[in-house]
Amino acid sequence: MVPRDINPSSLPIYFLLIDGNGEGFLLVKNMKKIFVVKIGSSVLLTERNKLDEYRVGHIACQVASLSEAGFDLVLVISGAVGLGSNFIDINNQDLIKKRVAAGIGQAILISYFNMIFKDKNLQVAQVLLTKKDFNSKDITGILKYYLHAGFIPLINENDVIDLNSFSGNDFLGAEITSLLNAKKFIMLSTMKGSEYGVGGGVAKQEVIKLLKRKNIETEIVDGKLKNILLKTIL
Repeated sequence: MVPRDINPSSLPIYFLLIDGNGEGFLLVKNMKKIFVVKIGSSVLLTERNKLDEYRVGHIACQVASLSEAGFDLVLVISGAVGLGSNFIDINNQDLIKKRVAAGIGQAILISYFNMIFKDKNLQVAQVLLTKKDFNSKDITGILKYYLHAGFIPLINENDVIDLNSFSGNDFLGAEITSLLNAKKFIMLSTMKGSEYGVGGGVAKQEVIKLLKRKNIETEIVDGKLKNILLKTIL
């Protein structure tokens, strides 16, 4: 029974999520918080640089549950150059070929994410950014519009135009986290980094220090663990 001096509509709504293996999570409805999640290429790609569709599907399931509970998520996704390397013979010295590969890989990334997330009744929105064209006011407004409308922004560096202009997606994710004044920046990783770009443990430690100065929490977690997003956010 709710006391008379409390408005029932102001109370949080709790519901229990049970995943396919019977693991339960208590979710609280209407807790509007923004989380920025960077998904590393070592999480999204197999050892043969193919997209791990099972991993994307598992991430999509967690995002769907968190969205239903009222959380806003922005995803920063890596792996475009790695995926493109299946079509373009590249090496670390040939920057043009890397940019060419990025265009092919990005098309594959967004098409699979769109298909898999749509299966979970989620609509994604692609946002490709470069440092020199970065207008913080415009980007903030666009991202908040997507979140307010219930869309899931998928952000990546526009490597076709300017390769690694943010010095990698760890730093791009940190910039987005600051812009949105997000609750936390979560990096899904295996800490290996990409052989085709930047990243790895050193970059992540720099990002942690950068966001700590802004009083924003950062966490690096194993992106291949089951329900890792639910366990990190809830």
